[in-house]
Amino acid sequence: MRFTPVRAVPRHLSALCSLVLLVTIVPLARAGEPPLGLAEALAIGESRSAKLAAQSLAVTAAAEQVERSAALPDPKLRLGVDNVPVSGPDAYSLTADFMTMKRIGFMQEVPNSDKRKARGERAAREQALESASLDAQRALLRQDTAASWLDLHYAQRTRDALGELVRQYELEADTVSAAVSAGRVSPAGAVALRSALETARDRVLEQSRAILRSRTSLAALVGAAAERPLAGVPDTTKLAHDPAELVRGVETHPALRLYKEREALAASEVAVATSSAKPDWSVEVLYGQRTPNFSNMLSVMFSIDLPIDKPKRQGRDVAARTSLLERARSDSEDARRMHEADVRALIVDWEIAGERARRFETVLLPLSRERTTLALAAYRGGRGELAAVLEARRAEVETQLSLLSAELERGRAWARLNHLVLHEVK
Repeated sequence: MRFTPVRAVPRHLSALCSLVLLVTIVPLARAGEPPLGLAEALAIGESRSAKLAAQSLAVTAAAEQVERSAALPDPKLRLGVDNVPVSGPDAYSLTADFMTMKRIGFMQEVPNSDKRKARGERAAREQALESASLDAQRALLRQDTAASWLDLHYAQRTRDALGELVRQYELEADTVSAAVSAGRVSPAGAVALRSALETARDRVLEQSRAILRSRTSLAALVGAAAERPLAGVPDTTKLAHDPAELVRGVETHPALRLYKEREALAASEVAVATSSAKPDWSVEVLYGQRTPNFSNMLSVMFSIDLPIDKPKRQGRDVAARTSLLERARSDSEDARRMHEADVRALIVDWEIAGERARRFETVLLPLSRERTTLALAAYRGGRGELAAVLEARRAEVETQLSLLSAELERGRAWARLNHLVLHEVK
């Protein structure tokens, strides 16, 4: 019986080649550009974020209202005619009757000082809230960008590991025909090699799709820079802040500061409502012209609000704002508890993933490599089966993939923990 070589072209080889070329050629076309590091990706993501730009404008708009809110209202110009006769021989005359006069003046409303102060404080709290929202959005954007960058980095490394497995299987396929002819490998073993090779190629194809999806996600954040080759991964074994400090200082995190500013804004609303119980006043100065026949006149008028039935009016406003303040405090406390739990969980994820990565790198991966070496030596010495070599190589690659998975898990936890508090990334 004549054995057919195992290097027949698989049915999906053209699709595999097309996708792999799409994944590899586009970055190679830009290989002359400097690699995209994580710090640069974060900077690019911030510079091109439309959401951050919009929130920055909201901060600017709120800042413009701070000084204005505590100032007096604009004065009002008063123009008019008093006491114009509408009957008799002097009807509609502006000069015949001594009581008729043309008047010009101004009126100034003067809210009480507590109200002006409270309004200014409320505007300042609105600005602080918008600023806190900007910081929270910036921190979230950095987390997303770092996670997308790490996803692409490890997707590429996973494809490289699978590609190496394909190359090793192809090397075995180059010699299997002679081994079958010499009786060292059974036809079933050759078929198993072909099946393992095609399975590995399919996994490379699937991983190439994962790379394209990861690159698309990163491109949504950093634009065309996502097509550049990536720089080395930063050291994810160290955090920018001590884990214990991250837990103790949760209230300083941008995500929680947003709730604190909402609480402060609600408190300022209570102060505004409370100030309404004190009366406002206004002054009006009018100059009346009756010349040439009669004397001109000057009038000065004061108006004062008369808050009546305060418990049913201003008191209800204060009660409503106080309830909203208590709601804001409850929301803030609930957010603090959930955020602290998330931080603690992230620290556990980072620590456990780091320990797993160290075990894979120092114990499991060396063992799997030693197994591959022994199986290959036995096979080449005529004392082992090809199936043992295939299984050893597959197990070694699976261990490499598990190491990359642990490093990615550690990296994603690192990315979130490292950007809970805004700082410069190097």
